[in-house]
Amino acid sequence: MLSVRARTKFAAGVCAGVIAGCVLSAPAPAQAMETEVTARVDAQFYTLQSPYGDPLVRRRRYTQTLGLSVYNLQGDYVPGEPQLFARALMRLDADFGQESPERDPRRGDRYVPGLEQAPIDLMYAYVEGRNYAGGLLGFKLGRQYVTDALGWWSFDGGSLRLTTPAFFHVDVYGGFEQRGGLPLLGTRRFESQGVYRGARNDLQVTDWPSFLEETKPAPAYGVAIESDGVHWLHGRLSYRKVINRDEVLLTPFADGSGGYHIVTGDRVSSERFGYALRVNPGDLGSAQGEVVYDLYNQVFSEYGGGIDAYVTPELTLGADYDYYLPTFDGDSIWNWFTHNGQTTVTGRTELELGERFDVALSGGARLYKTDGDPVTYGAYQESSLDPDRESIKTLVDHFGDVSGTYRWPAGSVNLRSMVETGDRGHRYGGDVTTRQAFDNQRYDAMLNLSLYDWSDALRPQRDATSFGYVLGLGHRLVEDARVGIEWEHFTNRLVGQRYRVVATLDFSLLR
Repeated sequence: MLSVRARTKFAAGVCAGVIAGCVLSAPAPAQAMETEVTARVDAQFYTLQSPYGDPLVRRRRYTQTLGLSVYNLQGDYVPGEPQLFARALMRLDADFGQESPERDPRRGDRYVPGLEQAPIDLMYAYVEGRNYAGGLLGFKLGRQYVTDALGWWSFDGGSLRLTTPAFFHVDVYGGFEQRGGLPLLGTRRFESQGVYRGARNDLQVTDWPSFLEETKPAPAYGVAIESDGVHWLHGRLSYRKVINRDEVLLTPFADGSGGYHIVTGDRVSSERFGYALRVNPGDLGSAQGEVVYDLYNQVFSEYGGGIDAYVTPELTLGADYDYYLPTFDGDSIWNWFTHNGQTTVTGRTELELGERFDVALSGGARLYKTDGDPVTYGAYQESSLDPDRESIKTLVDHFGDVSGTYRWPAGSVNLRSMVETGDRGHRYGGDVTTRQAFDNQRYDAMLNLSLYDWSDALRPQRDATSFGYVLGLGHRLVEDARVGIEWEHFTNRLVGQRYRVVATLDFSLLR
């Protein structure tokens, strides 16, 4: 296994390799080429004790991001003419506080499948071209993001954009979904929910069978049609499909002979349509909405909309309606369990009282549907009677929050407060944060105070009141470099005293 230092050098080499490849392949002349380097270093030190007393989790995290960009690879930039550039960003998230039993399969009480001490995430690394073929064609090649009604998603491959003279463009893309467990410097955060996958290098067949092995890339492709050139109207229609190719267990339990039944072959991981629309007719206000249809589950998984009215230049009124139903990877067992959606209705207002002071207020209700009555369900389980799963119960939680910010030339103070309450409990509290800069922004300080209280009707032993504070100091070494440190202390009756120290270093270089 690579050491942390070796992994840092390796990841930096990957980013540099992407940029170097672009530079070497760029056509001459390249005297107008510009490069940019950005970096951030965070160090966190904290210890968490379980509310049950054991285990005690120690974390000593070291997170570093390194970004490299090269612009105008084609030479002198001419407006409207082809432009070529490359970008890459990698992240190393090492944790020196992990204990060896957490990565030892023989320690079943502490072992965490897929846990790495120094994972590397190549967040993106691509070459992009714009304004080719008379401004009609653009492309990206490498690891990249897609953001639309279907969510924030990442893949390795290529995308092609065709811009038409009819106020819309077409995006076509294909490649492999970014997944953890593969030797591609990837992460699991973009996979569909409901499946536990990764590298099983140190595991036997009978060890943690629910942790599935990820060995084959997951092909993916999509297409989108998006409005272009109309400043008051923006819409995007998207389709995306991802395919699973690895083996998956039919059940995590062995059969009578001690074997496991598996499924192989290509099958759907996720397949969805989505559409998002925003209309912003000048100074009157705006309206937006979106809908997502899950083809695998044959259900509308998300839909909603909102409206904003610009009553005056200082006052904005708005309202939102959102529905969300969790969906899962096609291989997930959770597809076999019934589950219902969540509906949220919100009203809000924002008021600017001059350049220094603004306030915001919002409130609404969140509706849940459950199979059976959650109040009496437990009582049925403790008796010989069966709970009534056929009845649909609607639960309502109410929420609201108030926030405000006051600014002065060298600092600000911000107050936030919130309340959530319903039949199953409550959560309310607030925090205040003040920031102040000194010596012409060379030094800065921050103080945060917070107080929250919560209760859980289903677990009254978990009720608590929590108080915390954060102290921070920063120093700008030069114009584009800052070093900072923060001390955090939180306390409540469930966890006792919790402390954390966070140190950061940010810098960027453009030449």
